[in-house]
Amino acid sequence: MREIRVARRYAQALFNISLESDNLDIIASDILQFRSFISKDKRFVNFLEAPQVSTEQKIEIIRDTFTTLLAPRLLMFLELLLRKHRVNLLPDIADEFEKLMEEHHGLIKAKVLTAVHLDDDMKDRLKEELEKFSGKKIELIHRIDRTIIGGIVVFLHNQVIDRSIRHQISALRQNLLKVKVH
Repeated sequence: MREIRVARRYAQALFNISLESDNLDIIASDILQFRSFISKDKRFVNFLEAPQVSTEQKIEIIRDTFTTLLAPRLLMFLELLLRKHRVNLLPDIADEFEKLMEEHHGLIKAKVLTAVHLDDDMKDRLKEELEKFSGKKIELIHRIDRTIIGGIVVFLHNQVIDRSIRHQISALRQNLLKVKVH
């Protein structure tokens, strides 16, 4: 939990600098691409975390490799993470930065589970209802989960709206177990 709080503070600092310098969209794009790159290449992450390689050597390689690919402020930020030995937090920092971006743009990602495929019309109607409910723009992430049997489960920000048959059966079971028979 402590690591997430530290990552959130770094993300907030990068977000504030990006916003002040009017580079928010560029830095957001760059950090998300960099997160994708490091998630695919574990050897590069291992190199950045290797104690036998000096921080200065790591910074030199970052500069040589990414100067033309990443925004200058993001490069400086990566150098800071290397100097503070916090490069291991980069995926979490990128996740927190993405959340800050979504919040800034008034966007919420809603994860939706159904037992069957939803057609585009149904997704659009669900999106409209969730936007009315939350007052924010919604990005739907739809997954099929046959274990819910039927109905729908929505994970919206910090809320879970469970209207699945599995949940209803579980609630019914709990109620029946509470009934005392004489």
